[in-house]
Amino acid sequence: MKTKVKIAPILQKHCSLPYTLEVSGNTVGECLDDLVRQYPEAGRWLFYSNGLLRVYVSINNEVTLTLNTGDMAKTLNRGDELRIFAILAGG
Repeated sequence: MKTKVKIAPILQKHCSLPYTLEVSGNTVGECLDDLVRQYPEAGRWLFYSNGLLRVYVSINNEVTLTLNTGDMAKTLNRGDELRIFAILAGG
């Protein structure tokens, strides 16, 4: 299944990704794996070396997934849209 993904501008800058792209997969993890397959340089911005997410992923602007690897198994429905946001901190 094809899923539309929108990428936060700060990640676009570092990974040379388009703002909107399509990936294949039935779960969040499969979609992110396909994104990395298409844009290998994005892998280091999306995941820590232990496989945990370095970003927030929202589904239809409602459900926000974070570092929990169990979230990667969340099944997507036809027409769902993923948005990927950078995790920022500061003071």
